[in-house]
Amino acid sequence: MFKLILLFSLFLTVDGHQTIIQFGGIEFRVVQNGEGDRRYIWLHGDEKTARLLLNDHIKTQPGKAFLINNEEREVKVGGLLLDPNRMFSRNGTKKNLQKMNANLSSSELNQTLDLLDKERGRFFDTVKPPPGGLLIALHNSIRNYSIKDELANSDEISLKNSEHPQHHNFFICTNENDFKILSKSPYNVVLQKSQTNDDGTLSRLAASKGIRYINIETRLGWLSVQKKMLNYVETHLP
Repeated sequence: MFKLILLFSLFLTVDGHQTIIQFGGIEFRVVQNGEGDRRYIWLHGDEKTARLLLNDHIKTQPGKAFLINNEEREVKVGGLLLDPNRMFSRNGTKKNLQKMNANLSSSELNQTLDLLDKERGRFFDTVKPPPGGLLIALHNSIRNYSIKDELANSDEISLKNSEHPQHHNFFICTNENDFKILSKSPYNVVLQKSQTNDDGTLSRLAASKGIRYINIETRLGWLSVQKKMLNYVETHLP
């Protein structure tokens, strides 16, 4: 039976030294180090390499990190399974809920969509960087996902190595200047500034809002590679 989560506003709570923010009942742990203009986010609970890197990185890098309080890839909203990186638009959320939940009634679907619609703007305003700042997402590919899956949806492409296993390691960015800089790196990078594919991902929402966004994607377990890619972003992008 559908359980509607009554969250009238996005809110923050403090438990010891830990700050928690919620979006549709999904909890994110917030870690802040100083007043830097970097924002970091980790969305998939099963992508442990990215979590390990971000927990370590935010100890020395000024900014704010948002880490999902979840051990699995999917989360539950109102009792329904959802990929948290498909909840950033109504259309993307709808498609993913229908994919993940068998025998989904229209009532369950619409109540969940309405709930997330009410809170999405406030959540994004909380995680987005200040003007001119950068939002960095850390992801790990676990299955067959690679840069080849993003080529058709990209405005510009810079391929250094599109063969296995390096094709799992790449940047997605939404800003042309960032793309120009990252294209000089030894890593694959694509620019996605257009809104041709509303899949509910954070990158698409950031692009639509004109927010500088970087997704650093690497193979699960490739900690040293992802650390080098993150360091490249920190040392080369303003």
